[in-house]
Amino acid sequence: MEKDKTKSKEIKKMKLAKSLSLTGLSVIIVVSSGSYSAKAGLINSSFEDPFLGNRRTLHFFNAEITQDAIPGWKTTDSHIEVWANEFGGVPSYEGTQHAEINAHINGSLFQELSGIAAGKRLGFEFAHRARVGTDVMKLTITDLGIDNLFATKDDTELFAKNYSATTENWLFHTSELEKPIFTLGNDMRFSYSAVSTGSGNNSVGNFLDAADFFVVDNKARIPEPSTILGLLVFGGVRILSSRKETEKRHN
Repeated sequence: MEKDKTKSKEIKKMKLAKSLSLTGLSVIIVVSSGSYSAKAGLINSSFEDPFLGNRRTLHFFNAEITQDAIPGWKTTDSHIEVWANEFGGVPSYEGTQHAEINAHINGSLFQELSGIAAGKRLGFEFAHRARVGTDVMKLTITDLGIDNLFATKDDTELFAKNYSATTENWLFHTSELEKPIFTLGNDMRFSYSAVSTGSGNNSVGNFLDAADFFVVDNKARIPEPSTILGLLVFGGVRILSSRKETEKRHN
């Protein structure tokens, strides 16, 4: 499913309202319809660490020398390329930094994670943008099997799909309309791979940002404390107003 940055926020809007009586106040608490997304989480999902500084720049982190140059992320390329917000006129989708998958080749940025039990439903989200023309990338989620090693016989591909984007804006993709993805209980690899570049140059293409996944369950989303406080204040104002109306009628 493709949405621009503005429309993506609509996914997170609250749709279902229910009332709660709290110390005599009538409070409206809004909860999300459908499923609650409990973040299991990729590490450093928007490439904010390490911080490049308050300047428009990019940096190539040598993955061959320092495997942990970018916390959480590995690459099949020799480097991980990170851009600061507005470098080359490209704003980051989230935070102040984003990555370019095509550092030198049609490579992959990936993370491998463990500790998620079998039978859990996964959701994902990420933002994609082209550097020149139309770029194509692929998201692949792979269960690594009993040996927990990639590219061995017991691997199972849980999800794979190509996504295209232009330079017009970021496209925010989610699993919302995809077939359910269920875990098998082994380690998993989340891989974001360059398929092609609009530039025709394998070192120019496929920006990635806000890449994350979560475990889906059926719990309601709990409002933020500030939201509850605001609702309580609103409820208090309504009660005071109601009392004044009652006093007027009695007088």
